[in-house]
Amino acid sequence: MKKIILLSFLMTIYNANSQDLNLIGGTNFTTYDYTNSSGEENPNLNGSSGSYFELSYSAPIRLVKNLQYVLGITLNQFNATGGDLLNNYSWDTNYLGIISGVKYAVTNPRSVIQVDFKGGVNFNNIINGQQKINGQTYDLTQQKEFSSVGIQPFIGTEISCFVSNYIGITVGYSISKNLTVANGSPETLNFNNSRIEFGLIIETPR
Repeated sequence: MKKIILLSFLMTIYNANSQDLNLIGGTNFTTYDYTNSSGEENPNLNGSSGSYFELSYSAPIRLVKNLQYVLGITLNQFNATGGDLLNNYSWDTNYLGIISGVKYAVTNPRSVIQVDFKGGVNFNNIINGQQKINGQTYDLTQQKEFSSVGIQPFIGTEISCFVSNYIGITVGYSISKNLTVANGSPETLNFNNSRIEFGLIIETPR
């Protein structure tokens, strides 16, 4: 799968007149969609915030006007807190991913202010994570419901303002759901996520 995505990206770059480097940071607002081995949910789980980082390239798809293909790497923090009268716990996680998607410009791509809609999928996997329960810490990378590969479809929008011919700043918003691939565990864990993004676009000359 990764080889196919990379090949598609290289073909897009080869046929494109220009390409952009996107440096994006943001804040995730995450809630856990968790069921235990009995199919019961945990009503004591609360959403929490975490960081988001993206380094990606985008290039025009020549067959469709104003459409760009995007490929890059991401780092997501999907965090949560919870507890009751007896227990207090939290999850702090870091997921490394590969993002593949498209952006469609609803304004003139050469205008100073640009508005884009975007969508795609992020394939990710946990690289480190901790569960803290009443002062004790556990390694989440050893838990099946956390360590399996995640598929995160997303949609969003962003507004870009070009401060020079080749430099732009962006602000955006996106929503997604991180779905866990079957892992052989009777427990299931998905993440509902919304994100505020701020970024920098470095555009190569056409």
